Amino acid sequence: MFKLKGSIKISGDKSISHRALIFASLCTGKVKIANLLESDDVMRTLKILRELGIKIEKKDKNWLVFGNGTGGYIQPNQALQCGNSGTTSRLMIGAVSSNPIKCTFIGDNSLSKRSMSRLSVYLEKMGAKIELTKKDFLPLHIKGDMNLLPMEHVMQKASAQVKSALILSALNLRGKTKIIEKRNTRDHTEKLMDYLKVKFKKKVLNKNSTSIELNGPYEIKPRNINVASDPSSAAFFIVGALIIPKSNITLKNIALNKTRIAFIDVLKKMGGKIKIKKTKTLSGEDVGEINVIHSLLKGIKISSTSSPYLIDEYPILSVAASQAKGLTTMKGLSELRHKESDRIKSIISNLSKIGFHAISKKDDIIIKGSKKISITNRVKIKTYGDHRIAMSFSILSLLYGNKLIIDDESCISISYPDFKSHLETLSILY
Repeated sequence: MFKLKGSIKISGDKSISHRALIFASLCTGKVKIANLLESDDVMRTLKILRELGIKIEKKDKNWLVFGNGTGGYIQPNQALQCGNSGTTSRLMIGAVSSNPIKCTFIGDNSLSKRSMSRLSVYLEKMGAKIELTKKDFLPLHIKGDMNLLPMEHVMQKASAQVKSALILSALNLRGKTKIIEKRNTRDHTEKLMDYLKVKFKKKVLNKNSTSIELNGPYEIKPRNINVASDPSSAAFFIVGALIIPKSNITLKNIALNKTRIAFIDVLKKMGGKIKIKKTKTLSGEDVGEINVIHSLLKGIKISSTSSPYLIDEYPILSVAASQAKGLTTMKGLSELRHKESDRIKSIISNLSKIGFHAISKKDDIIIKGSKKISITNRVKIKTYGDHRIAMSFSILSLLYGNKLIIDDESCISISYPDFKSHLETLSILY
Protein backbone atom coordinates (compact mmCIF):
# COMPACT_ATOMS: atom_id res chain seq x y z
CA MET A 1 0.00 0.00 0.00
CA PHE A 2 0.98 3.61 -0.59
CA LYS A 3 0.70 6.53 1.80
CA LEU A 4 1.34 10.22 1.07
CA LYS A 5 4.16 11.64 3.17
CA GLY A 6 6.47 14.65 3.00
CA SER A 7 6.48 18.17 1.64
CA ILE A 8 6.45 19.79 -1.82
CA LYS A 9 6.05 23.20 -3.44
CA ILE A 10 3.13 23.03 -5.88
CA SER A 11 3.47 24.58 -9.36
CA GLY A 12 2.34 28.16 -10.04
CA ASP A 13 -1.36 29.02 -9.97
CA LYS A 14 -3.04 28.69 -13.37
CA SER A 15 -5.51 31.57 -12.96
CA ILE A 16 -2.84 33.96 -11.68
CA SER A 17 -0.36 32.87 -14.39
CA HIS A 18 -2.77 33.78 -17.21
CA ARG A 19 -3.47 37.16 -15.62
CA ALA A 20 0.20 37.85 -14.86
CA LEU A 21 1.10 37.43 -18.54
CA ILE A 22 -1.80 39.55 -19.82
CA PHE A 23 -1.32 42.39 -17.33
CA ALA A 24 2.46 42.35 -17.94
CA SER A 25 1.71 42.80 -21.67
CA LEU A 26 -0.39 45.89 -20.82
CA CYS A 27 2.37 47.50 -18.73
CA THR A 28 4.65 50.18 -20.18
CA GLY A 29 7.92 48.23 -19.99
CA LYS A 30 9.64 45.05 -18.76
CA VAL A 31 8.01 42.76 -16.20
CA LYS A 32 9.74 39.70 -14.71
CA ILE A 33 7.38 36.86 -13.80
CA ALA A 34 8.59 34.19 -11.33
CA ASN A 35 6.98 30.74 -10.79
CA LEU A 36 4.81 31.01 -13.93
CA LEU A 37 2.90 27.77 -14.53
CA GLU A 38 4.25 26.36 -17.80
CA SER A 39 1.15 24.30 -18.60
CA ASP A 40 -0.46 23.89 -22.04
CA ASP A 41 -3.21 26.39 -21.16
CA VAL A 42 -0.86 29.12 -19.93
CA MET A 43 1.49 28.64 -22.89
CA ARG A 44 -1.51 29.27 -25.20
CA THR A 45 -1.92 32.71 -23.61
CA LEU A 46 1.82 33.36 -23.92
CA LYS A 47 1.91 32.41 -27.62
CA ILE A 48 -1.15 34.56 -28.43
CA LEU A 49 0.47 37.58 -26.75
CA ARG A 50 3.52 37.03 -28.95
CA GLU A 51 1.24 36.95 -32.01
CA LEU A 52 -0.13 40.31 -30.84
CA GLY A 53 3.36 41.86 -30.90
CA ILE A 54 4.46 41.35 -27.29
CA LYS A 55 8.09 40.33 -26.78
CA ILE A 56 8.32 37.51 -24.24
CA GLU A 57 11.43 35.50 -23.39
CA LYS A 58 12.60 33.06 -20.72
CA LYS A 59 15.70 33.86 -18.68
CA ASP A 60 16.84 31.21 -16.20
CA LYS A 61 13.61 30.15 -14.43
CA ASN A 62 11.80 33.46 -14.96
CA TRP A 63 9.83 34.93 -17.84
CA LEU A 64 10.41 38.47 -19.11
CA VAL A 65 7.46 40.29 -20.71
CA PHE A 66 8.06 43.59 -22.52
CA GLY A 67 4.70 45.38 -22.28
CA ASN A 68 3.38 47.73 -24.98
CA GLY A 69 0.78 49.57 -22.86
CA THR A 70 -3.01 49.15 -22.71
CA GLY A 71 -3.58 49.93 -26.40
CA GLY A 72 -0.42 48.22 -27.62
CA TYR A 73 -1.55 45.02 -29.37
CA ILE A 74 -0.83 44.81 -33.11
CA GLN A 75 -2.69 43.04 -35.90
CA PRO A 76 -1.89 39.29 -35.76
CA ASN A 77 -0.87 37.46 -38.95
CA GLN A 78 -2.88 34.32 -38.20
CA ALA A 79 -5.76 32.90 -36.18
CA LEU A 80 -5.15 32.88 -32.41
CA GLN A 81 -5.14 29.26 -31.20
CA CYS A 82 -6.51 28.87 -27.65
CA GLY A 83 -6.29 25.06 -27.56
CA ASN A 84 -8.32 23.78 -24.61
CA SER A 85 -8.13 26.98 -22.57
CA GLY A 86 -11.39 28.78 -21.77
CA THR A 87 -9.45 31.32 -19.70
CA THR A 88 -7.16 32.16 -22.64
CA SER A 89 -10.06 32.61 -25.05
CA ARG A 90 -12.34 34.71 -22.87
CA LEU A 91 -9.66 36.91 -21.27
CA MET A 92 -7.87 37.55 -24.55
CA ILE A 93 -11.13 38.33 -26.42
CA GLY A 94 -11.80 40.96 -23.75
CA ALA A 95 -8.25 42.30 -23.91
CA VAL A 96 -8.20 42.76 -27.72
CA SER A 97 -11.74 44.18 -27.92
CA SER A 98 -10.59 47.74 -27.14
CA ASN A 99 -7.63 47.60 -29.55
CA PRO A 100 -8.24 48.68 -33.19
CA ILE A 101 -7.36 45.26 -34.66
CA LYS A 102 -9.13 42.27 -36.21
CA CYS A 103 -8.63 38.86 -34.59
CA THR A 104 -9.90 35.32 -35.11
CA PHE A 105 -9.92 33.03 -32.08
CA ILE A 106 -9.94 29.25 -32.56
CA GLY A 107 -9.76 26.29 -30.15
CA ASP A 108 -9.72 22.50 -29.96
CA ASN A 109 -12.87 20.36 -30.24
CA SER A 110 -13.67 20.65 -26.53
CA LEU A 111 -13.26 24.44 -26.34
CA SER A 112 -15.23 24.86 -29.57
CA LYS A 113 -18.28 23.44 -27.76
CA ARG A 114 -18.09 25.97 -24.89
CA SER A 115 -20.24 29.10 -24.96
CA MET A 116 -18.60 32.39 -25.95
CA SER A 117 -21.84 34.37 -26.30
CA ARG A 118 -21.97 34.82 -22.51
CA LEU A 119 -19.06 37.26 -23.03
CA SER A 120 -19.78 38.55 -26.53
CA VAL A 121 -23.24 39.90 -25.58
CA TYR A 122 -21.57 42.48 -23.30
CA LEU A 123 -18.86 43.44 -25.81
CA GLU A 124 -21.41 43.82 -28.62
CA LYS A 125 -23.50 46.19 -26.49
CA MET A 126 -20.37 48.31 -26.18
CA GLY A 127 -19.99 48.38 -29.97
CA ALA A 128 -17.51 45.58 -30.73
CA LYS A 129 -18.15 43.76 -34.02
CA ILE A 130 -18.21 40.02 -33.30
CA GLU A 131 -19.10 36.98 -35.41
CA LEU A 132 -19.60 33.66 -33.63
CA THR A 133 -19.97 30.19 -35.12
CA LYS A 134 -23.63 29.14 -34.68
CA LYS A 135 -24.06 32.38 -32.68
CA ASP A 136 -22.25 30.87 -29.68
CA PHE A 137 -18.96 29.12 -30.41
CA LEU A 138 -15.39 29.41 -31.67
CA PRO A 139 -14.14 30.23 -34.25
CA LEU A 140 -14.90 33.82 -33.24
CA HIS A 141 -14.06 36.89 -35.36
CA ILE A 142 -13.76 40.23 -33.58
CA LYS A 143 -13.06 43.72 -34.83
CA GLY A 144 -11.80 45.71 -31.87
CA ASP A 145 -12.28 49.44 -31.33
CA MET A 146 -10.66 51.79 -28.80
CA ASN A 147 -13.84 53.91 -28.93
CA LEU A 148 -16.13 51.24 -27.49
CA LEU A 149 -18.82 52.63 -25.22
CA PRO A 150 -17.88 52.44 -21.52
CA MET A 151 -21.04 51.37 -19.68
CA GLU A 152 -22.60 49.52 -16.76
CA HIS A 153 -22.72 45.73 -16.98
CA VAL A 154 -24.97 43.69 -14.72
CA MET A 155 -23.71 40.11 -14.75
CA GLN A 156 -26.60 37.69 -14.52
CA LYS A 157 -24.40 34.58 -14.39
CA ALA A 158 -21.40 34.25 -12.07
CA SER A 159 -18.19 34.04 -14.12
CA ALA A 160 -14.73 35.26 -13.08
CA GLN A 161 -13.61 34.88 -16.71
CA VAL A 162 -16.33 37.14 -18.11
CA LYS A 163 -15.78 39.71 -15.34
CA SER A 164 -12.02 39.72 -16.00
CA ALA A 165 -12.56 40.04 -19.76
CA LEU A 166 -14.74 43.12 -19.25
CA ILE A 167 -12.12 44.62 -16.91
CA LEU A 168 -9.38 44.04 -19.50
CA SER A 169 -11.51 45.69 -22.19
CA ALA A 170 -12.16 48.71 -19.94
CA LEU A 171 -8.47 49.39 -19.32
CA ASN A 172 -8.10 51.00 -22.78
CA LEU A 173 -11.46 52.84 -22.88
CA ARG A 174 -11.98 56.52 -22.14
CA GLY A 175 -14.63 56.85 -19.42
CA LYS A 176 -16.31 54.87 -16.65
CA THR A 177 -17.05 51.15 -16.81
CA LYS A 178 -19.06 49.57 -14.00
CA ILE A 179 -19.41 45.81 -13.51
CA ILE A 180 -22.02 44.52 -11.07
CA GLU A 181 -21.72 40.89 -9.93
CA LYS A 182 -24.95 39.48 -8.54
CA ARG A 183 -22.90 36.54 -7.22
CA ASN A 184 -19.29 37.17 -6.27
CA THR A 185 -16.56 35.25 -8.08
CA ARG A 186 -12.82 34.75 -7.74
CA ASP A 187 -10.94 38.02 -7.43
CA HIS A 188 -7.40 37.37 -8.75
CA THR A 189 -7.81 40.13 -11.36
CA GLU A 190 -8.70 42.73 -8.73
CA LYS A 191 -5.83 41.65 -6.44
CA LEU A 192 -3.34 41.90 -9.31
CA MET A 193 -4.70 45.36 -10.25
CA ASP A 194 -4.25 46.46 -6.64
CA TYR A 195 -0.67 45.19 -6.68
CA LEU A 196 0.05 46.99 -10.00
CA LYS A 197 -1.52 50.18 -8.59
CA VAL A 198 -4.34 50.26 -11.16
CA LYS A 199 -6.95 52.49 -9.51
CA PHE A 200 -10.52 51.17 -9.37
CA LYS A 201 -13.45 51.33 -6.94
CA LYS A 202 -14.86 48.20 -5.40
CA LYS A 203 -18.11 48.30 -3.42
CA VAL A 204 -19.81 45.53 -1.47
CA LEU A 205 -23.51 45.79 -2.41
CA ASN A 206 -24.63 42.92 -0.17
CA LYS A 207 -23.32 39.57 1.11
CA ASN A 208 -23.09 38.02 -2.36
CA SER A 209 -22.92 41.07 -4.63
CA THR A 210 -20.12 43.50 -5.56
CA SER A 211 -19.57 46.34 -8.00
CA ILE A 212 -16.28 47.29 -9.68
CA GLU A 213 -15.81 50.71 -11.30
CA LEU A 214 -12.93 51.61 -13.62
CA ASN A 215 -12.17 54.98 -15.19
CA GLY A 216 -9.83 54.59 -18.20
CA PRO A 217 -7.69 54.70 -20.11
CA TYR A 218 -4.90 53.47 -17.85
CA GLU A 219 -1.14 53.62 -17.95
CA ILE A 220 0.17 50.64 -15.99
CA LYS A 221 3.75 50.94 -14.77
CA PRO A 222 5.79 47.71 -14.83
CA ARG A 223 6.23 45.77 -11.59
CA ASN A 224 7.68 42.26 -11.22
CA ILE A 225 5.15 39.52 -10.44
CA ASN A 226 5.69 36.39 -8.33
CA VAL A 227 3.02 33.75 -8.94
CA ALA A 228 1.79 31.89 -5.83
CA SER A 229 1.28 28.10 -6.02
CA ASP A 230 -2.06 26.74 -7.19
CA PRO A 231 -4.60 25.76 -4.47
CA SER A 232 -6.72 23.89 -7.05
CA SER A 233 -3.69 21.72 -7.85
CA ALA A 234 -3.00 21.31 -4.12
CA ALA A 235 -6.58 20.02 -3.68
CA PHE A 236 -5.69 16.66 -5.28
CA PHE A 237 -2.94 15.94 -2.73
CA ILE A 238 -5.04 17.33 0.15
CA VAL A 239 -7.85 14.88 -0.60
CA GLY A 240 -5.32 12.11 -1.24
CA ALA A 241 -3.79 12.62 2.22
CA LEU A 242 -7.25 12.70 3.86
CA ILE A 243 -8.46 9.41 2.32
CA ILE A 244 -5.22 7.35 2.24
CA PRO A 245 -4.35 5.81 5.65
CA LYS A 246 -1.17 6.92 7.47
CA SER A 247 -0.75 10.00 5.22
CA ASN A 248 0.71 13.29 6.49
CA ILE A 249 1.80 16.03 4.05
CA THR A 250 2.73 19.72 4.03
CA LEU A 251 2.24 21.84 0.89
CA LYS A 252 4.16 25.11 0.61
CA ASN A 253 3.75 28.50 -1.13
CA ILE A 254 -0.01 27.96 -1.66
CA ALA A 255 -2.23 30.93 -2.59
CA LEU A 256 -4.67 31.35 0.30
CA ASN A 257 -7.12 33.55 -1.60
CA LYS A 258 -10.51 33.15 0.14
CA THR A 259 -12.26 32.73 -3.21
CA ARG A 260 -10.00 29.75 -3.99
CA ILE A 261 -9.80 27.70 -0.78
CA ALA A 262 -13.51 27.25 -0.07
CA PHE A 263 -12.95 23.54 -0.77
CA ILE A 264 -10.83 23.37 2.42
CA ASP A 265 -13.81 24.57 4.48
CA VAL A 266 -15.91 21.84 2.84
CA LEU A 267 -13.30 19.17 3.65
CA LYS A 268 -13.03 20.41 7.25
CA LYS A 269 -16.84 20.12 7.61
CA MET A 270 -16.46 16.54 6.36
CA GLY A 271 -14.03 15.92 9.24
CA GLY A 272 -10.73 16.60 7.48
CA LYS A 273 -7.71 17.40 9.66
CA ILE A 274 -6.26 20.38 7.79
CA LYS A 275 -4.13 23.21 9.21
CA ILE A 276 -3.36 26.44 7.34
CA LYS A 277 -0.55 28.84 8.24
CA LYS A 278 -0.14 32.15 6.40
CA THR A 279 3.54 32.91 5.76
CA LYS A 280 3.69 35.95 3.43
CA THR A 281 2.09 38.00 0.65
CA LEU A 282 3.16 37.52 -2.99
CA SER A 283 2.12 40.09 -5.63
CA GLY A 284 -1.10 40.89 -3.77
CA GLU A 285 -2.01 37.30 -2.82
CA ASP A 286 -1.79 35.80 0.69
CA VAL A 287 0.41 32.70 0.68
CA GLY A 288 1.05 29.94 3.20
CA GLU A 289 1.53 26.29 4.15
CA ILE A 290 -1.16 23.61 4.36
CA ASN A 291 -0.70 20.52 6.55
CA VAL A 292 -3.01 17.51 6.04
CA ILE A 293 -3.36 14.27 8.03
CA HIS A 294 -5.41 11.16 7.17
CA SER A 295 -8.96 11.56 8.50
CA LEU A 296 -12.27 9.73 8.72
CA LEU A 297 -14.69 11.74 6.58
CA LYS A 298 -18.46 12.06 6.77
CA GLY A 299 -20.96 13.02 4.06
CA ILE A 300 -22.38 16.56 4.03
CA LYS A 301 -24.64 18.79 1.95
CA ILE A 302 -22.86 21.46 -0.15
CA SER A 303 -25.25 24.29 -1.07
CA SER A 304 -25.53 25.88 -4.52
CA THR A 305 -24.29 29.24 -3.16
CA SER A 306 -20.83 27.66 -2.79
CA SER A 307 -20.60 26.55 -6.43
CA PRO A 308 -18.78 29.63 -7.90
CA TYR A 309 -15.95 29.00 -5.39
CA LEU A 310 -15.74 25.22 -5.90
CA ILE A 311 -16.08 24.95 -9.66
CA ASP A 312 -12.66 23.36 -10.24
CA GLU A 313 -12.68 21.24 -7.10
CA TYR A 314 -15.95 19.29 -7.49
CA PRO A 315 -14.22 16.33 -9.24
CA ILE A 316 -11.75 15.79 -6.37
CA LEU A 317 -14.44 16.58 -3.74
CA SER A 318 -16.45 13.76 -5.36
CA VAL A 319 -13.51 11.42 -4.72
CA ALA A 320 -13.50 12.56 -1.07
CA ALA A 321 -17.27 11.93 -0.93
CA SER A 322 -16.77 8.37 -2.22
CA GLN A 323 -14.71 7.62 0.93
CA ALA A 324 -16.95 9.49 3.40
CA LYS A 325 -19.51 7.86 5.69
CA GLY A 326 -23.08 8.53 4.48
CA LEU A 327 -24.44 10.74 1.71
CA THR A 328 -22.77 13.79 0.18
CA THR A 329 -25.05 16.07 -1.83
CA MET A 330 -23.59 18.77 -4.07
CA LYS A 331 -26.23 21.21 -5.28
CA GLY A 332 -26.51 23.68 -8.17
CA LEU A 333 -23.70 22.43 -10.43
CA SER A 334 -25.04 23.55 -13.84
CA GLU A 335 -21.72 25.29 -14.62
CA LEU A 336 -19.98 21.87 -14.50
CA ARG A 337 -21.72 20.93 -17.73
CA HIS A 338 -19.75 23.63 -19.58
CA LYS A 339 -16.19 22.82 -18.47
CA GLU A 340 -13.55 20.74 -20.31
CA SER A 341 -16.07 17.90 -20.17
CA ASP A 342 -19.61 17.63 -18.83
CA ARG A 343 -18.14 17.05 -15.37
CA ILE A 344 -21.43 15.87 -13.84
CA LYS A 345 -21.50 13.05 -16.40
CA SER A 346 -17.74 12.39 -16.05
CA ILE A 347 -17.91 12.12 -12.26
CA ILE A 348 -21.08 9.98 -12.08
CA SER A 349 -20.13 7.55 -14.87
CA ASN A 350 -16.64 6.85 -13.50
CA LEU A 351 -17.67 6.48 -9.84
CA SER A 352 -20.53 4.17 -10.90
CA LYS A 353 -18.14 2.07 -13.00
CA ILE A 354 -15.97 1.47 -9.90
CA GLY A 355 -19.05 0.39 -7.93
CA PHE A 356 -20.09 3.48 -5.98
CA HIS A 357 -23.70 4.62 -5.67
CA ALA A 358 -23.51 7.99 -7.46
CA ILE A 359 -26.40 9.71 -9.21
CA SER A 360 -27.30 13.12 -10.62
CA LYS A 361 -30.66 14.83 -10.21
CA LYS A 362 -30.93 17.78 -12.58
CA ASP A 363 -27.82 19.78 -11.65
CA ASP A 364 -27.13 18.06 -8.32
CA ILE A 365 -24.74 15.19 -7.56
CA ILE A 366 -25.47 12.66 -4.79
CA ILE A 367 -22.76 10.21 -3.71
CA LYS A 368 -23.04 7.46 -1.09
CA GLY A 369 -19.60 6.84 0.37
CA SER A 370 -18.28 3.34 0.95
CA LYS A 371 -15.02 1.86 2.19
CA LYS A 372 -16.19 -1.68 1.39
CA ILE A 373 -15.64 -1.50 -2.37
CA SER A 374 -12.73 -3.66 -3.50
CA ILE A 375 -11.35 -3.85 -7.02
CA THR A 376 -10.08 -7.20 -8.29
CA ASN A 377 -9.81 -6.46 -12.01
CA ARG A 378 -8.53 -3.21 -13.45
CA VAL A 379 -11.15 -0.52 -14.16
CA LYS A 380 -10.69 1.87 -17.08
CA ILE A 381 -11.45 5.50 -16.22
CA LYS A 382 -12.73 7.65 -19.08
CA THR A 383 -11.38 11.20 -18.67
CA TYR A 384 -13.24 12.74 -21.64
CA GLY A 385 -10.00 14.71 -22.17
CA ASP A 386 -10.59 16.53 -18.86
CA HIS A 387 -7.42 17.15 -16.80
CA ARG A 388 -9.24 17.45 -13.46
CA ILE A 389 -11.08 14.14 -13.97
CA ALA A 390 -7.75 12.47 -14.85
CA MET A 391 -6.00 13.81 -11.72
CA SER A 392 -8.94 13.10 -9.38
CA PHE A 393 -9.14 9.43 -10.36
CA SER A 394 -5.33 9.11 -10.30
CA ILE A 395 -5.58 9.99 -6.58
CA LEU A 396 -8.41 7.48 -6.02
CA SER A 397 -6.36 4.84 -7.87
CA LEU A 398 -3.64 5.05 -5.19
CA LEU A 399 -6.19 3.84 -2.66
CA TYR A 400 -6.95 0.82 -4.84
CA GLY A 401 -3.39 -0.29 -5.56
CA ASN A 402 -3.25 1.60 -8.89
CA LYS A 403 -5.98 -0.61 -10.38
CA LEU A 404 -7.81 2.34 -11.95
CA ILE A 405 -6.42 2.86 -15.46
CA ILE A 406 -6.66 6.45 -16.72
CA ASP A 407 -7.48 6.36 -20.46
CA ASP A 408 -5.75 9.67 -21.27
CA GLU A 409 -3.08 10.97 -18.90
CA SER A 410 -1.75 13.41 -21.51
CA CYS A 411 -4.58 15.89 -20.77
CA ILE A 412 -3.07 16.49 -17.28
CA SER A 413 -0.47 18.77 -18.89
CA ILE A 414 -3.27 21.26 -19.63
CA SER A 415 -3.03 22.53 -16.05
CA TYR A 416 -0.37 20.59 -14.11
CA PRO A 417 2.57 19.12 -16.09
CA ASP A 418 4.41 18.21 -12.86
CA PHE A 419 1.45 16.36 -11.29
CA LYS A 420 2.85 12.86 -11.77
CA SER A 421 6.36 13.69 -10.54
CA HIS A 422 4.93 15.54 -7.50
CA LEU A 423 2.64 12.57 -6.74
CA GLU A 424 5.62 10.19 -6.97
CA THR A 425 7.62 12.43 -4.60
CA LEU A 426 4.87 12.19 -1.96
CA SER A 427 3.97 8.49 -2.50
CA ILE A 428 5.73 6.11 -0.11
CA LEU A 429 5.26 2.31 0.10
CA TYR A 430 4.63 0.87 3.53
